[in-house]
Amino acid sequence: MLLSLDKLYPQLSYAQKNGLFEGLNSIYSGLPETACDRCGTCCTVPPPAYIIEYLNMFRYMKENLSDLIPSLLEKAVRFYFLELVDINLKCPFLGEENLCLVYPVRPLSCRGYGLAKKGNFGGDRGEMEELARRYKEKYGIILPAEVVGFKLPECGKVRVVDGRKASAELLEVAVSYVAQLESRLFPVELVDKEYTFVPFVTHLALTVLSEGARIRRPKVMKEYLETGGSAMLNGFIEKAKQVSL
Repeated sequence: MLLSLDKLYPQLSYAQKNGLFEGLNSIYSGLPETACDRCGTCCTVPPPAYIIEYLNMFRYMKENLSDLIPSLLEKAVRFYFLELVDINLKCPFLGEENLCLVYPVRPLSCRGYGLAKKGNFGGDRGEMEELARRYKEKYGIILPAEVVGFKLPECGKVRVVDGRKASAELLEVAVSYVAQLESRLFPVELVDKEYTFVPFVTHLALTVLSEGARIRRPKVMKEYLETGGSAMLNGFIEKAKQVSL
């Protein structure tokens, strides 16, 4: 679901005035505190996030990462266009030494990685195969096999450091609470169908991309697969970097 710049700030204001960010932080604080080896594996695929989580991240980015915004927009737009054709892309918010640039406001999906039972994270290969079929039939695009077959590995390096117990049930309850917050921004039926639940990098890209740019995504993908680059994509990136947030 698109949250363009003109729609973002009214939603951001509403969330601030009505305590939605405080509610979100309260949900986050209910999860165990963790540590890991910072290998960056979990940042290979930016996880889905609700729009309330994206608004929280956007606010943090504006307040703490202003100098990095042009670079982050470039990486987010590149990821939006090429995520299905370039296996080497990683989360734009992965910084030096594999440190997350938005770690204090990372979404629930990031916080739950390594705590969930096997199969809860990493995507559904069946869904990817169906997506590949549709792209081939509709656009004549053959998605790379390594992208279609990729599955984020289960992580065994996440450690709970505050003594609290982690469980799949705890994560499921946390997700339901975030969904309740989301329903204060959007109709329940949209939230239930997960129309607002997409990678937070995608949220950012769609905020700065025009409708004309978005509908050219397949053309950019095809150009990239055929030539290893895309002049069209470069143009979209330059326009996005000039958007005033």
